[in-house]
Amino acid sequence: KPRLDGNAVISFSGVGQIKLGMTLAEARKAARRTIVAGQEVTKDCRHDRLFPRRWGLDTLRFKTKIRVLYVTRTAMPTRRGIRVNDTLAELQEAYTSGLTERPSDVSPTTRIFELQGTGGREMQFSVNSQTSRIFQIATGLRPEVDFSEGCA
Repeated sequence: KPRLDGNAVISFSGVGQIKLGMTLAEARKAARRTIVAGQEVTKDCRHDRLFPRRWGLDTLRFKTKIRVLYVTRTAMPTRRGIRVNDTLAELQEAYTSGLTERPSDVSPTTRIFELQGTGGREMQFSVNSQTSRIFQIATGLRPEVDFSEGCA
C-alpha cells in the first residue's frame, strides 16, 4: 500500500488513506506515517499531528475515533482542486452549488463556508475576510466538525 503523501485528496470520507472514524492505530497503519498523539484537551477530546509537519494535517479525536481532519498548508487538495491559500472566488467557482456560509464565532476576520455530505459529514473552508484566502480546510463528522476551537 502506498504511504500517504502531499497529494492526498481531502474528501467527505477523510484525507487520502486516513478515514474519518478510524482509531489512531488504524490511521497510522493506513497512512504509513508518524502521527503524534495529543494530550487530552477536554474530556475524551484530543488533537493529533501527522508528520511531516509541512503538510499541516491534524486530527480531532473524540474517545478513540478520528472525527475531524484539519489541513492548514497548501499540500493537499480537495477533489475539485481547492487548497489552502486559494481565494474565496476560486472556492465559489469550484463549488457553485451547495456551499453555504455560516456565522463564525472564531473571530470577526474569519468566514466559514460549509459543504454538506451524507451521513453527518461536512467539509468546512475557513476564509480570512481581509485577504479572502482559505487558511484551513476541515473534513469531519458532526457535531465535532462545527466546534470552532476544536476540542476547546
